[in-house]
Amino acid sequence: MLFSPPGRAIALICGALLITVVCYDIVLTNILLQRTTHCSEHDTNLGHAAAVRSRPTDLDTDEQEATPTCRVQFVFAGTKSNYKHFSSLRAWLRLTNPTCPIEFIRPGHPFLVQVSAAERATMDDMAYLPILQADFMKLLVLYYFGGLVTDLDTEPLKRFPDDWTGAGTKLATCDVVLGVEADCFDDKCVATMVRKGQIQNWSMWARTRHSPFVRQLVDAVVTKYATFVVRHDPNVAVQEVAGSGTITDFVKLYGGFRQPHYRESTGPMGATLECDWSSVLRIRKAGEEVCVVGPAWTGTRCSGATVCLLRHKYEGSWRVNPANADDPPDEASIRQPILDFLRSLN
Repeated sequence: MLFSPPGRAIALICGALLITVVCYDIVLTNILLQRTTHCSEHDTNLGHAAAVRSRPTDLDTDEQEATPTCRVQFVFAGTKSNYKHFSSLRAWLRLTNPTCPIEFIRPGHPFLVQVSAAERATMDDMAYLPILQADFMKLLVLYYFGGLVTDLDTEPLKRFPDDWTGAGTKLATCDVVLGVEADCFDDKCVATMVRKGQIQNWSMWARTRHSPFVRQLVDAVVTKYATFVVRHDPNVAVQEVAGSGTITDFVKLYGGFRQPHYRESTGPMGATLECDWSSVLRIRKAGEEVCVVGPAWTGTRCSGATVCLLRHKYEGSWRVNPANADDPPDEASIRQPILDFLRSLN
C-alpha cells in the first residue's frame, strides 16, 4: 500500500485544500480581470462622465432627453419680488400634479453651468435691468429644463399638466406651447402693444428639454442683443430684447410665413387666430410641433372660455422704481415673502 489509512486521510485533506486554493485563485483572477476590463472600457470618458454627473439636470442619453418633463418654474432677477402676498402660488400648489416639482430660479441657479459662453455673457450683461435678465432666463430655463415657465402673477385654472397638454386634450400633440396675448390685430389697438397678435411670455411650455424651436429662439435673442449699439440703455424697449416683440417676430420667421402668424390657417375651415380665439396654430418642424394658441387660452380673452388654462393678473412687479433700478438684488426680499406664505399653509 502506498499510504496507510491515516496517511490516506491526510492526503485527501491536502488535496481538497489544494483544489480550494486553485478555485479561489481562478475566481479572484476573473474578478480582477472584470474590474480591469470595466475601467478600461470607460477610462477615456471618466472626465466627461464625472462632469455630466456633477450636473443633476443633465441627462445621459438621447432617449432620456426626449422624456417628457413636468416642472413649474418661476424666474426671479434683481429686486423682482413685490408680488401681492404670492396669492397665486396657492393655486399652483393645489392644481399642479404632485409628481411635478415647483421651483424658484434665480441668476445663481446651478443649471447655468450648462449654458454656453455667449448665453452667459448675454445674461450677465442684461443684469443692469433685471426684467431683461429675467426674460432671457425664462428662455434658458425653457430650453435647458423644459416644462412650464410662468410668472407668479398667473393663476392656473385647470390641473397642470393633465388638463393642459395631457392625453385627450387639444394640446396633447404639442411639444411647445406659446400663447397670443390679446385680441389685438389692427392698427388702432397695437398702440398699446408692441406687435399685432403679439405672443406673451408670462407662461411658456416645452414638453421636453432641448427643444429645437427654443434653441433657435435663444440663439436669435443672443444675436439680436449683440447688435445693440447703445450698451446698458436704461430706456431700452424691454419687449424688443427677449420679450414679446422678439418672440413674435421669431415665430413668423421660424414658421416661414409670408403673412402674419395670426392670419395663417389653423384648421380645415380656414379659421385663424385672429377670428377664432380658441384655435391653435401648429408649426411642424424639426421633429416637433410648436403650438401657438389664441388669446382664449392664456390671454386677455381667457375669462369664461372653456379652453382657458390660466389667468394673468397683470401685477407688473417688474416695473421697479427707476431710482432704484440699479440697486443690487436683495435676497431676503425674495426669500422672506415666500417663507411667510409657506408658513401660512400650515
